[in-house]
Amino acid sequence: MILDRIRDGDLAPGDKLPNERDLADELDVSRPVVREAISHLAGRGVVQARGGSGSTVTAMNPERAGEALWLYLRSNRGEYAAIHEVREVIETYAAGVAATHSSAEDVERMAALVDRMGEPGIDVAEAARVDLEFHREVARQTHNDIFTLILSSLHRGLIEVREHNLMSPDAFREAVRSHGAILEAIREGSPTAARAAMAAHLKAVLVFWESRGDDADA
Repeated sequence: MILDRIRDGDLAPGDKLPNERDLADELDVSRPVVREAISHLAGRGVVQARGGSGSTVTAMNPERAGEALWLYLRSNRGEYAAIHEVREVIETYAAGVAATHSSAEDVERMAALVDRMGEPGIDVAEAARVDLEFHREVARQTHNDIFTLILSSLHRGLIEVREHNLMSPDAFREAVRSHGAILEAIREGSPTAARAAMAAHLKAVLVFWESRGDDADA
């Protein structure tokens, strides 16, 4: 009920909630029920309790929203193929957006990551970290916080997939090659080429993961 008022815009970030007595009268519930509801909302980061001065509505923090999505994915683990379907739609499109919005500095950061991943002797754990950062960089280059939030949450749960695939020399070489192709498409400012390069990369990731046997659950 309190949350509905926040969702409907009746209470905006920074607004102070009515006191417990007024809320209890308005909602026709007891004050302990109101107190418990406010405590629950505070735990979710929706309101901030300030002792005797009352509670205020907080602005939704993108990091908190991303954390919630990641926790959901972690507690509802399924096959990687299910996550891949989402990545295929969102991340492929994001690559095209990045190609139109990236700056020279953005491209330089991405190029450094591609170079790092291609260094001789890099170990699997470091390569997986660089791989993750590369995909985060693509999301950042969209300059759209929603892309960044969703894709960062998805990628946090894929470290197992990355490390598993990168132990294969063929998959490792393909990752370096396909990252380079994505980089060049974004550098050229071609949304069509960037989407095609990302789609090909994600397809290869899925093929290598599924080829590793029956344990291929993300």
